[in-house]
Amino acid sequence: MKTLNARLSDSKFLIEDIPRPQLGSNPYAPQDVIVKVEYCGICGTELMLYRKGFPKGVLNREKVGLGHEFTGTVIETGTNVKKLKTGDRVVGEVTTNPCGKCIFCLEGKNNFCTTSSAYMLYQGAYSEYLVIPERNLHVLPENVSFKAGAMFQPLSLAVNAVKVVGKLQPLESVVILGPGPIGLLMVILARFYGAGKIIVTGLEKDRKRLELAKELGADNVIVADRENIKEKVREITGKGADIVIEIAGSGEAVKSGIALARNCGRIVLTGAGYEPVEIDMAGEVMGRQLSILGCRGDPTPCWVEGIKILGSGKINIEPIVSHILPLEQWEEGFKLAMSGEALKVLIKPY
Repeated sequence: MKTLNARLSDSKFLIEDIPRPQLGSNPYAPQDVIVKVEYCGICGTELMLYRKGFPKGVLNREKVGLGHEFTGTVIETGTNVKKLKTGDRVVGEVTTNPCGKCIFCLEGKNNFCTTSSAYMLYQGAYSEYLVIPERNLHVLPENVSFKAGAMFQPLSLAVNAVKVVGKLQPLESVVILGPGPIGLLMVILARFYGAGKIIVTGLEKDRKRLELAKELGADNVIVADRENIKEKVREITGKGADIVIEIAGSGEAVKSGIALARNCGRIVLTGAGYEPVEIDMAGEVMGRQLSILGCRGDPTPCWVEGIKILGSGKINIEPIVSHILPLEQWEEGFKLAMSGEALKVLIKPY
């Protein structure tokens, strides 16, 4: 079968032929499940690695399997699989392999497991088939399509940012810095959780995304290269935002987030790749009693919450998918996702 790998010596992404995974050949074999992959979404982290390459010396292996935002159907189960059966439609957590016993796992923060694998378990999900332990899988609600299911991982990350870390309360105002796929998912969740004013910022080139943000629940959108964001947010909220969520991983955006928050407000940082940034700790953070909160990943409780919400039928995330391409056109998909012409791009591996 074909799969998309990254060669770590030169960070080259390439499609390779590998044997179809079999039960019984991996460390968790009795609990393993083989999934026929329906879709796998292109992730922002993968786009960054495609552009900049993998950091040297982080992963002690020759290649890394790519793809983790997947959905598919169970076709085989190991001898000790208890809950899943052949034919179940599933989504799953591929990037972690938590122990379930350390303090972080017991606190529901298994994204910080002290013994978790660094990246993929056995292979990535840009593949026709995937072998993965049962404990990493969740059953897709009957009313949720495969297409929507492929966005459960970013939806879970958005749950972590908006509700778990950001602790959004009803009627609080939210500013979301960036109208990318995760930002749009945050708009949907903020509206679901009862936010007051939802404001999304972007650039002139993001006009279509900003219009979609309004369709999905944003009250106001701000074009940052045409309007004064700080003045506009103050005008809309009267005081600044209760919560500002930064997605891009930009030092300047962090400064902007601090400026947009009200006194005693919260700034949630979810982006990767921050460069060093100077912050006025005394005058801004201490003087205005701001909370700057880091948010990493998508722990299992956030998956459970996301599945419950999407299964309720009260939100619809399918409009965020703009393109579906075959595996052979993965590079076109990556370039589309980076160009800003697309929203969420899914790869269909067969």
